[in-house]
This record gives sequence, C-alpha cells and structure tokens, in this order.
Amino acid sequence: MVMQKIRRSKKTMRVPLIIMTIVLAVGLVGSFAIWSAPNVNPAGQQAQAAPEEQIENLQLSIDSWEESLKENPKDFGLLNSLADIRYDQAELYMQIGNREKGKEVFTKSLDNYLVALDNVPEELNEKGKANIMLKAAGAAWYAGQESTADSFYQEAIKLVPDDWATRNNYAIYLALFKQDFAKAKTELESFKSGLSADDPTIGEVDQMITALEEIEKAATEPAETESEAGSENEKSEDQTEDQNKN
Repeated sequence: MVMQKIRRSKKTMRVPLIIMTIVLAVGLVGSFAIWSAPNVNPAGQQAQAAPEEQIENLQLSIDSWEESLKENPKDFGLLNSLADIRYDQAELYMQIGNREKGKEVFTKSLDNYLVALDNVPEELNEKGKANIMLKAAGAAWYAGQESTADSFYQEAIKLVPDDWATRNNYAIYLALFKQDFAKAKTELESFKSGLSADDPTIGEVDQMITALEEIEKAATEPAETESEAGSENEKSEDQTEDQNKN
C-alpha cells in the first residue's frame, strides 16, 4: 500500500515542486522571500529549535525591541526590525496550526511596517522603500487585509517600475495567492514589453510565464479523475495481495 500512497501524493506535491524549481532556476529566491519569514533569527540558533521554542525566543526579542521603542518610538531601524521579528513569529504560529494567533501577530507586524514607512530615513533609496512595502504586503495578506496588500504592491511598483524582482513578486502574488493567473501573466508580459531586445531578463520572464502556465494547469486538473484512478489502483493492489495470500 505504500506505493498507492505515493501515487496519491504526486498531485499534491507537483505544484510546490514546480514553484521551487522555477524560483531556483530563475534565481528569484530574493523576490520570493516575501512569502516566507524575513528570518531575522535574533537568537542565532532558532533554526535548530522546535517551533514552540522559537516562538518563545522570538517573544523575548520582541519584548526587548518594544522596550527600546518606548524611548525611540519613531526609530526606523527598531520599527523595521520589530516588524521582521513579528513576521517570523507569525509564520511559526501558522506552522504549528495556530492560525488565529498567527493572524494576530501578522497584524502587529503590519502595524510596525506602517509606522516604519512613515519614518523612512532620507538616505533610504526607492528600492529600499519598495522592499519594505513588499514585506508589508505579505504581512497584510496573511493578516486577512487583501486590499491593503494590493495597495502596497501598487505603491512598490510605482517606486521601482523597472525592477524585475518587484514586478515578479507581484506576479507570484497574483497567481499563487489570488489565483488570478491571467492577470499575473499580463503583468509579466507588460514588464517584458518594456525591455530591450537584448536584455537577458527576457529569458527569466519567459521562464516565469511558462512556470505559471504549468502551475495553472496542475491546479486546475480535475481531482475526480485522479481519485477514481487511485480507487481502481487500490482495488487492483488489494486483489493482487489476496491472490498472493492464496
């Protein structure tokens, strides 16, 4: 029966594998980072600890940053770091199945990003501001504030319309989170149309468009067909096992 379980899991595994393959192949690890935690890792050894222990350790860091903010409530560095740490913690809550708490902490992370953006230092360039907006968009999405996430993406694109990572990040968001594959591909085609014919980024854009088409195809394949096939295969295996016993 082990092989039967493997066959049944193939479709479940297919979409994530396609996503990760393209992310690595196109070199988009940085642009895809919005959908994983900022990974501040203040304790230094977080990755080796259990999620519950990581949550507790991050809370110690959060408490420390909040104390510092009492003295400097508009300190951009403190606000941005606190937002990142909370993002880490919120993802861990989601990981252990406590979605309600995760959503609550994502909301607090978003609040920190908002105040940080109100206190951006003059020396931070447009790309730096856009990166914070992308993180805020991720926090907003997970906090259940879809319209806020949309707005942050639009603002980030206005700041750096020619930045491939930002535009691609938005396409990933549209396709994988909003399930709007058509709009995602339109976004990529729009970005591609502004590139010169010899720009090597064109190849990366084409790879991502192909990836989205594959993901859309995998996501829309009728589940009934696989379920029926799995049922037939299981019956066949059971019959074989009975014959072997006899």
